[in-house]
Order: sequence, then structure tokens, then C-alpha cells
Amino acid sequence: METFPDENDGYRWQPATNGRIPHGATPHGYEENGDPLWVCRAPAHGGVHPGKVRPGFGVAAIAWAGGELACDEYEVLMDRGIWGVASGGDVPADAYEAGRDSNGEPLFVARAALGAGNLHIGKLRREFGAANIGYGGQEHKIHAYEVLLSPIPRERSGVPMPPTYADFGTAPARTANASLDVRGVVAATDHLKLNAGGFVELEFDVPSPTTAQEVTLGIVALASMRGPDAGFAPLDVTVNGRSLVDRWRIPNNGGLPQHMQFAIPADRLRPGANRVRVASADDALTMMWLYRLTLDPMHTHGRSARILREQEAAEPVLRYATRRDTGQPGPDVTVFVDRGELSLPEQLAWAQQDGTEYAVTFAAAMHEFYGWCRTRGGEPQEFRGDLVGRWSADHPAAPVARRFETEEGWGGGWHPSGPLVLAVGEDGGEPTRVSWRDKLGNSGTIAVTDGGAGFLGTYQRAGEGPIGYRSR
Repeated sequence: METFPDENDGYRWQPATNGRIPHGATPHGYEENGDPLWVCRAPAHGGVHPGKVRPGFGVAAIAWAGGELACDEYEVLMDRGIWGVASGGDVPADAYEAGRDSNGEPLFVARAALGAGNLHIGKLRREFGAANIGYGGQEHKIHAYEVLLSPIPRERSGVPMPPTYADFGTAPARTANASLDVRGVVAATDHLKLNAGGFVELEFDVPSPTTAQEVTLGIVALASMRGPDAGFAPLDVTVNGRSLVDRWRIPNNGGLPQHMQFAIPADRLRPGANRVRVASADDALTMMWLYRLTLDPMHTHGRSARILREQEAAEPVLRYATRRDTGQPGPDVTVFVDRGELSLPEQLAWAQQDGTEYAVTFAAAMHEFYGWCRTRGGEPQEFRGDLVGRWSADHPAAPVARRFETEEGWGGGWHPSGPLVLAVGEDGGEPTRVSWRDKLGNSGTIAVTDGGAGFLGTYQRAGEGPIGYRSR
């Protein structure tokens, strides 16, 4: 079997056959159902081509000539790897040469999402103009992707650090420029639970610490409570084995997730692979719930959190199956409020034409809500919803939404604003009023005119005063 020598390239490869995965190999991608995918390379048509493998395939899958090749013999990448972001056929200067085409041109390992909840592995060279990713028996050209980088560190002066994050609100976690290692951790619906001594270690690439100057580590976490008492799960953070934060007491603040930020100086970083470990202290009495980690150089503060928010808002049409406190199922409810600000609702209230009122608060991952409802003249009841469908606005399965052209009132006059697209409540029922607050802290409330052709209301951006808001 044709392979490349391992002695000087810094990565370990092991031969395998028929879908087998060598013990200890680290996966680098995943299917929609969470099944892991491993990087592999296999000889084909006079070259050695990167691709992907998992036991369920029974073979290695290599993108080739518009389709996928099935290869019985291949090599599997054993190591965690370093990944850099690229697009449009670009190959980073320190990309790892994992194979060669039949004409001798080098081939590189690429990975990219081909839809929500997956990360597939393929190959790249400049002449492709994109990453070629095999999926569903076809070869797809993906113009934004990650590239496997050489593990041998060197300063890439002037090269910016790519967006770096691990968001645990989905399974598997959404990551960029990151490989994860966890110990003493239990996965929950929208976070990880760290036992005493448990940790999450994130390996990430820094092309040039000098260019980054300083990196801001963002942590969203809480210390779970001890009944009515405050929780105790001190936070420890190390960067490349050196302590950055020691026994930080996470504020309780009502048992809500806390957004914390810590500066990592450039002299704590090194060119290439770096590791940050977030741990719960050995003497913790309660669990630490970890929701998100982000890393941003000083001149791009908040970039990773913004990218995650935009990814989440790419499928803003939500469908919930509901139930009341009587145990009886309620109506299916659609939630879609879009002002073009790429932020999903955190709280929502509305009234139907029959006089039924609803008010709900959403879980951070949007997988459920909790609130109350009340029919006209009745008593309020608990009201719960579980997510059963989620779509982009233009998906064929998405319910039809109403679009309003709008104006904002301030400074003594009315001024054109962006459209409001709305689909809230039960199927076939037009709401008579809607109020919401989104995850950015913006809030609005509107009363819909008879017939649903227009509305009048107010809007308030986070940190600003209220303004008028109406359709036009």
C-alpha cells in the first residue's frame, strides 16, 4: 500500500482495512446523528487521496470525479490535529500535505459542514477552487472550510487567528479551530456537567502570538446550587500547562449562567498548537455547568460569539409540541420573529384571536420553553413546549410567515426601518398582539390591526430608550 513516511511530518498514521478504526485514533468530523468520522488517506488512480472513514461505511470514502470511491485499504490519522480556516481554494502556508494527486500535486485534508449538525472530511488543492467533500455518494464543492495544518510549530507573522470556539448547546458540540478532550464530564441537553476535578481541554491554533497580541477567553458557566444554598465549584484555567485562573468563585446570581472573560497574554501563547484547560476544582461540592468557550484576539473582540449566534439564527423557524399542567396536549405552536438582527427570542408573549394568552421563556438551546397560558375568562395554566421542528425561513416545511414593511418613530418623526417577518402561535391563527425579547436584549411589542394587515407598537434596543414602531 502506497503511503507517506511518518518520521518527519509530526503526525501518526496507521493502516487499516474494511472500515476498521485503529485503537486510540481521534475523530475529526461527525454525521448528523453524531456518529464520528475519522480522517483517512488511500491510494487511488495513481495518487494518495485524503478522505473519511467510519465503521458503518465498511470502507474508506474518497471524493473522486463527482462521486465517492470506496477503498478497502487506507491509513487513519491517529492524532488530534490542528485546523485552520480557509476559503475559495486557498491553502494555508503551513497546511499539512497528506497526499498527492496522480500528477504529483500535493493534496491537503479539508473538512466542512454540509448542513446543520454535520462535519464531513474531504480533500483540497488550490486548483480545485474549493474543498472537495464526499457526501451521499457525490462530490461537493464547499467554498468555506477548515484545513489540517502541520503540527510542527512556526511563527506565521501577520496571519490572524481564526474564530475559535466550542459551544456545548448541541450534540456534538459546535467547534471551530478546536479539538476537545474531556474528563469527568456528563453531557446534558445544552451544556456539560463537570464533576469535581473534571475538565474540558481545548486545543487551538495560533498562527502568530505577536499578531494576536492578546487573546480573550470567554467562558459561559455556572456553579449548580445546593438546594437553597449557593453552589461551590471553583474554576481553574490553565494555558499550555501554566495556571491562568486559580479557584475563581463563579458568582451564583440566582443560579443563572455567568459570562466571564479572562485575558491570555501573548507570552503565554506559542505558534501553532495551544491548549486551554477549564476545570472544576478537586474540592468542588456541586457541579460546574459549562455552556460555551470562545477565544478571540484583542482586535476581534466578541467575534466567535457573534458567529455562533449567526449560525443559530440560520434556522430561525421553530416548531413546538405543547402541553398544559393538566397533562393534556396543547396545540402545536410556531415561533418565528425576524427583524434581521440574527438573534432568536429569549422570551415571547402573544394573544390569539379567540382571546387565549400565552407567555413563555426559552431554554438557551431553544429545545424547550416554559410559561403559562390562559383562555378568555379562564385561570392561568402552566404551559410547556418541546422542539419538534426547525427550519430556515425559505425551507419548504416552514410555515407561511407574514411580512411587514416597518417604520421607527424617534426625533419627532417616522423613519424607514427593515422588515418584520412574523409567524407566531397556533396553525391558522393570527395573533392580535406579540411581545418579545431576543438574546441580544432587544425587545418589542406590537398590537396587530383587525385583519392583520398592519401593527402599532414600540421597540427598544439593548441599552437604548424606547422608540415607536409601526407597519407602513
